Amino acid sequence: MLGTAGGAVAADPALVAELQAITPAPVVAGAGTVTEASSDGAEALATAVIVAGDPQFAVLRDAIAGQGAVATLTRSAPLSDGGTVTSFAVAFPSAPAARAIVRRSVLALLAQAGAAPALNSELEATPGGRVVIATLPGGALRTLAMASRGARLVGTITARPGGGAQDLQELVNGLTAAWARIPPPAPGTAEEVGVSDALRLQIRAAWAAAGRTGQEVAGTMLAARIDGGTWVMADMGPAGAPEWWLFRAVDATTYRAESTVGFPAGCPSIPVALREVWGFASECAAGDPGAPLPGSVPAGELPEPVRGVGMWIWYTGKAEGSLQGIIDRARTYGVRTVHIKSGDGTSYWSQFDRAVGPLKAAGLRVCAWQYVRGRKPVAEAAVAARAVRAGADCFLVDAEIEFERLPQRYLRATRYMRALRARVGTAYPIGLTTFPYVDVHGPFPYTAFLNGPDGAQFTMPQVYWKAFRVSPAAAVERTMRWNRIYGKPIALLGSTYMRESASSIRQFRCASQAAGVGGESWWEWRNTRSGQWPALASPLTCQAPLAKPGATRYPVMGMRSRGDAVRRLQQLLRGQGIAVRVDGFFGATTRDALATYRAQRGLVGGPGTDDAVWADLIQRSGSLMTSRGG
Repeated sequence: MLGTAGGAVAADPALVAELQAITPAPVVAGAGTVTEASSDGAEALATAVIVAGDPQFAVLRDAIAGQGAVATLTRSAPLSDGGTVTSFAVAFPSAPAARAIVRRSVLALLAQAGAAPALNSELEATPGGRVVIATLPGGALRTLAMASRGARLVGTITARPGGGAQDLQELVNGLTAAWARIPPPAPGTAEEVGVSDALRLQIRAAWAAAGRTGQEVAGTMLAARIDGGTWVMADMGPAGAPEWWLFRAVDATTYRAESTVGFPAGCPSIPVALREVWGFASECAAGDPGAPLPGSVPAGELPEPVRGVGMWIWYTGKAEGSLQGIIDRARTYGVRTVHIKSGDGTSYWSQFDRAVGPLKAAGLRVCAWQYVRGRKPVAEAAVAARAVRAGADCFLVDAEIEFERLPQRYLRATRYMRALRARVGTAYPIGLTTFPYVDVHGPFPYTAFLNGPDGAQFTMPQVYWKAFRVSPAAAVERTMRWNRIYGKPIALLGSTYMRESASSIRQFRCASQAAGVGGESWWEWRNTRSGQWPALASPLTCQAPLAKPGATRYPVMGMRSRGDAVRRLQQLLRGQGIAVRVDGFFGATTRDALATYRAQRGLVGGPGTDDAVWADLIQRSGSLMTSRGG
């Protein structure tokens, strides 16, 4: 039963304890379940007590009812200036329901009719908490300080009369102790992160880096951490025109704008884990899969920016003379991604900063590429990360002849990739572009660039068939056979720079299509002649590929073979628990290790490799190479 003001009533002891955490020794104004009537008989307790008499909080009141609150305790007290402060504790059936109220409450307060939008703000809060201030005409203040902890919600609501000179800090002191005393929610793959002034500055910097300097945060911000990566959703639109964006942390202090967020039927197009932690679950239909995390790449698939037709640019100023010229030609000839040089060794190329914003605003995907020399790998990785922070949709590591000649080349390549991943995260799409014929370039450290969670997620071999003096089909077949062993999705980089005929370009595309490649790009923009452009994306009529007699999908290697492909074989065998040294030489120990694996798996065959043993090793090992030998 609902007690009268000042009267003690029976209530959930845990709920009382949480209210006491806000206001020691409270005078309980109400306690009960959502099915019990309030003292005036007008509304259920949980939907009325917190905000009774304040029409500005009608949205909040309805939100609390919609989340199915099961019990509520409140305590109201007058302030010396004529205002009131109400402390509250609410129990919900689930943690997502409690989190939903935090988010809805913020939006309700910031969207009050008649509030001055420029003065609405959120103060720094701990994870799971919000402190919001809205200034009404005449200087009256409405403040809300609240936190969700598991299935509990605690907070204070303050209403103060006009005169904006009050010390705002005292308005939120009541909740500070509560955050310290209430246990945090159980750890999981997703957790909320507090919104701080520093975070707001970082998001504004990311917005400016994306070329959108005309707007600032006008509404609210939500932050969360998923599997170690930090994400922020922020309303970047002007007052009255919400424009929600999702941002991702590149490093400890830098974010980048990833994508806009739509709200079809009120359900945000964000990953399910973010919906849960930010309290949007109730707006979405049961079983709604949500959107994938931007930049995440399902195993075995090319990242989205690399699919379709791409074109590489060395110097933007020499490509078309203007960025608008690049946009116009790309639209005319079906180019959806441009790969722009952003660095050479330890030198950053600022042309990328000038181009990325306008080209992305025109609907193009923009990836960055850096020619990596390997002498100062950590410094070179910092140059690469700068382009990622500037807004690159993906990043290509262009490593070539220097890595065949360097001492400690495997160590240098590994240091570069580790330093780069430390700055951009393991989910960000990075590709390796280099020599296509692994058998010809045995000293090149392919495995170091592709190894483990620090490695590139895909490869983009440079298949310049005319320079190799072979047919496009022969070049593609050899490239695919030797690059499949790394277990990474493959896009192909073809050539236009040697005045390749339109028919040979189409032959290359047909061979790529037959090999199951999902993306082709071309080197290079300014050297592509007028007769070549129409062939890049025009409709194809391809004949069925004719397999060569005895053709294999994977390379055949045996005694005395050497090079990085042998290292890959040795890494795969070690990953299956078979002792073998990773040294790039196919000797007696590698032969015996391979024989052991064949016996364990019931695979027949000779002492060398064949399609069956490669396919089985790759399938069992996946695309990640966990051994760091070498």
